[in-house]
Amino acid sequence: MSLASVVSSGLKSVSPVKLFEEVADLLGAKDIFEAGSRYLRLKMLETFVGEKWVRDIFTYFENPDLIESIPKPSAIPYHPRQLAGIYFKIMDKTVEASAYLGEEMGSEAIMEMISESMSSALESNYNAALQTILNVWRGCLPPDLSVAQAMGMRIDSVDAKYATSILAPTSALPYTILEALTQGANQRLQQLYGGLDNSYGELIAQKNAIMRSFLTAFSEFYLTLINDLVFDSIYFVERVENYANTACTVILERLTARLDDLNALKARYDANLVDSETYETMLSEINADVQALSETFNRIKTEVDNLISDYLSVIDAISEDIKTLLLNYLADAESLVNTHVNSVVSAINSLTTVSDVKAKVKEIYERIRAYRECGFDYS
Repeated sequence: MSLASVVSSGLKSVSPVKLFEEVADLLGAKDIFEAGSRYLRLKMLETFVGEKWVRDIFTYFENPDLIESIPKPSAIPYHPRQLAGIYFKIMDKTVEASAYLGEEMGSEAIMEMISESMSSALESNYNAALQTILNVWRGCLPPDLSVAQAMGMRIDSVDAKYATSILAPTSALPYTILEALTQGANQRLQQLYGGLDNSYGELIAQKNAIMRSFLTAFSEFYLTLINDLVFDSIYFVERVENYANTACTVILERLTARLDDLNALKARYDANLVDSETYETMLSEINADVQALSETFNRIKTEVDNLISDYLSVIDAISEDIKTLLLNYLADAESLVNTHVNSVVSAINSLTTVSDVKAKVKEIYERIRAYRECGFDYS
């Protein structure tokens, strides 16, 4: 059987409609028709609905109060009921798009745009090249939290409005941005005050070392003075003792001699070698000498008492003067060091950087909190 007869026989067995579809499919007319149909429906969607219909999708995210006006919680910028409303609005848009473009194209156009947004496929190749080209004129990648922390590290030289414009697009909650700013600001303060803190610590250590060295030197000096005073006291006691012994020895010798004279006079009187008048006269002389020696002894005793009293007074005065001198010298040394330390402390306390940094971080946080209409109040 010839090829022509086979084809003729096959055509006769197929219905005209089916035959037309197969021929059209073979020639690619079906794809052209479907493409034209999709294009026509797309143009109808664009003409009758317009680009505002597309913008409304993003409007619900930007302003959920259009769906339902509910006081926003502090933790997040959306109320759970608003999230549910956004979900249904997206589903509405998906169904509307499907009505114009067909189910597959309508759902893909919106749902894929929201979930993937063309950024996951070929990220390091085609998309990277495409992003590089487009970003030259329309770069829109938002900053991340590292920008907030880096800005906190120079917060004292950053304008609050500029910081707000940079940090507002950061995809983080206001109090998360606040934490990043605070971390950076703390590092900045450590950088500014670290040297002062180290200087203050070194001054305190030097002060303690100086005071310890002074106390050690003063203790040694004081012990030396005490030893000298003790040795001088011993020497003084020895001199007084020698003086008293010498004086008492002389007085005792004189009394002994007078006693011998008295015994000799008594023997001569008993032997009638001396008359009564002479005897009485000589007794008076001996008695006068004894009284004179007694007065001399009392005078020497009083003199020794006065010497001891005067010496003790001098010792007390010297000890008190030494103690006062050492304490005054120690106080003067400490006052001198304290003056230097206090000047450093005063310089640190007079700096307003800490309060300025706190105020600026708080201002930036409040500005971002106003943008997001959420966040905790730390006032």
